[in-house]
Amino acid sequence: MPVTEHTEDIEFRVQELTLRGKLFRPTDGTERPPVAILQGGLGGPAESMFAIARGFTDAGLACLIYDHRNTGYSHGEPRQQFDPWQQCRDLRDVITHLTLRQDIDPDRIALWGISIGGANSLFTAATDRRVKAVVSIIPPVSGWSARTLQPADTLAELEALIPADRQAQLRGERAASIRLHGVPEPGDPVMFSDQEGLEFVENMIHHLPSFRNEITISTLDRIFEMEVRAYAERITAPVLMILASKDTVAPVEEAREMYERIPDPKQVIEYPGQHYEILSHHFPEIVTRSADWLAATLRG
Repeated sequence: MPVTEHTEDIEFRVQELTLRGKLFRPTDGTERPPVAILQGGLGGPAESMFAIARGFTDAGLACLIYDHRNTGYSHGEPRQQFDPWQQCRDLRDVITHLTLRQDIDPDRIALWGISIGGANSLFTAATDRRVKAVVSIIPPVSGWSARTLQPADTLAELEALIPADRQAQLRGERAASIRLHGVPEPGDPVMFSDQEGLEFVENMIHHLPSFRNEITISTLDRIFEMEVRAYAERITAPVLMILASKDTVAPVEEAREMYERIPDPKQVIEYPGQHYEILSHHFPEIVTRSADWLAATLRG
């Protein structure tokens, strides 16, 4: 039976910036519930996931959903710059904030993420022992492989833009950007152009006030350098990895290889289809299964 939930607008001071989001807590059950920190995919604002919070509170979990620095309702410049390593450092500071609260259990903090959010969750678990469980959904575990999302000529064009943009920003100019989703045109590249992905974000994200369909050029540089799979053996928390059997956006073979090197306890679930396809067809089930797994794992 669904439980009622309490929703709190929340702010965290992280270094010189303020990160904003919402904390959802079940009002029934334990006084200090475990908490899952939820992260979406590249470019997905926090409010795109507020609707799934009930899946976690129904399982007896609190959940925190916030915008990364430079995005959504959080502070930071340049806007729409996504830096996975920095996001993970911020995430560790957010964990510290949560450990100081009196209304959640500081010893039962979990991470849950989709796509780049799943990669962030794995990396942070590898570097912070306060993380007690991880759900990683269709994670891109190699930044080097992310380069293959682009045709060779487009990749060459983008890689030429990266140092030029660094020079421009050093001169005080605004950070250059490209579209995040869309149909590529000559001289106007996009990060993601597959049809399944376009339909998914059109239905789930594009209508939200905090969404902007762009990323900085320097985001690419930061994504390309991220190699989460190098940290597999350092993960000590229980892991649930949910994969798409035909994923080429976040190559499934690399995720499988990383999973094999993660120490037990661990579990993997594969849904048939492509990256966005399993989200379009199975997302409610994925949320329920993963929330129930977290609840059971954190109860120990």
